[in-house]
Amino acid sequence: MRTLIGKPTALLAVPLAAGALVASGAPASAASAATTATTATTASASSKAASAPVRIQVSFPYSVRAGRVVSFKVTLVNKLRTRTDEIFLAVKFPKNVTKTRIYVPRGTNYHEQCTRERTRALCVLPGLKKGKSYTFWAKAQVSGSARGKLYGYFGGAVVDTSLNTDPKELLSEFGDSIGWVKSKSTITR
Repeated sequence: MRTLIGKPTALLAVPLAAGALVASGAPASAASAATTATTATTASASSKAASAPVRIQVSFPYSVRAGRVVSFKVTLVNKLRTRTDEIFLAVKFPKNVTKTRIYVPRGTNYHEQCTRERTRALCVLPGLKKGKSYTFWAKAQVSGSARGKLYGYFGGAVVDTSLNTDPKELLSEFGDSIGWVKSKSTITR
């Protein structure tokens, strides 16, 4: 079974929609989002979706400096009572970025398959066990000449595929039907 992340109804957290919801074209439901700022000027939001099997949460900075690396904390949480299938994750920055990478914390055994490109990173991750989560960091090198806003997009799907599947094939398969969680940071000089 392949299940897309539904269109976001909250700013930064969106559930992986159930198969029936995707087939009917209805967006995944999400309750209210609460945004908080920490001392490192990081914003995060979370969404509660009772029927969502997996949820994605993203923490991002309100402002970034041109020419520096910016980090986004991404967490995938399994809300099912069973293990999920493999998870395809895509992170992209349409402009103002010269390099994009996804980093897994030391000591973990995710054994992910990722592509690393200029403006996007794509990964296939193993399924999540009951009640477990993955946390990793998406990092982007902001261009030294960048001005305005830095937009980041985070999305994906739960897929029944091999971990050796090329993530680029999955992105082309799902195409524009992925519901993206969008972040927006102000670029300072």
